[in-house]
Amino acid sequence: MIQVEHLHKAYPIDGKQFKAVDDVNLTIKQGEFLSILGHSGSGKTTLLNLIGGLTKPNSGTVKIDNQDIWQLSDSELSELRNEKMNFIFQFSSLIPTLNVVDNVLLPATFGKAKKTDLYDTAVELLEMMGLANKLRAYPSQLSGGQQRRVAICRAFINNPTIILADEPTGDLDEETEKEVLNLFRSFNEKKKTTFLIVTHSSDLAGKTDRQFRMTSGRLESL
Repeated sequence: MIQVEHLHKAYPIDGKQFKAVDDVNLTIKQGEFLSILGHSGSGKTTLLNLIGGLTKPNSGTVKIDNQDIWQLSDSELSELRNEKMNFIFQFSSLIPTLNVVDNVLLPATFGKAKKTDLYDTAVELLEMMGLANKLRAYPSQLSGGQQRRVAICRAFINNPTIILADEPTGDLDEETEKEVLNLFRSFNEKKKTTFLIVTHSSDLAGKTDRQFRMTSGRLESL
């Protein structure tokens, strides 16, 4: 499903090239549940953004279902992201003027499904995350952990085949983290959703089926 070959990404810093991603190769099959462990600055978020088509590499390829994503036009790449993958970022990035349920339904605005057809799905996801009484609340009325849970629900609304998650449980308490991982596992097992999670937590990484470590832009299997 995902094939990364000789991927490089460098940034100029103080007149030198900082190698954020250095000759990374990675193959992910459909339905895998894996993680990349690494400290801040190791390059794991950059790698996730490269795989998701948010950042363009200096060299190398990223293929989704045998399609080189950087051979696509901007509109084709946007369509691929909307139909096949979704992101859970380090920050919730909720729209402050939309209530909770409308934030969850936001990806449907850019897809083929109608928001009205997905409303019940949005409510069900929010109920699973303990937010049934917050449907009409606005982000400013939620705690940081609640905002993160809304963002997680939003990632599943279009029934993606790939979830790219960047520190998805970073500001959640232990019990909510367990609920989130159970939700991930449920989608992984029932719908064969592919999960790539990047994290600094060895405990979280240990709960995935396959683990990698990123150090100074280089990736190694654990």
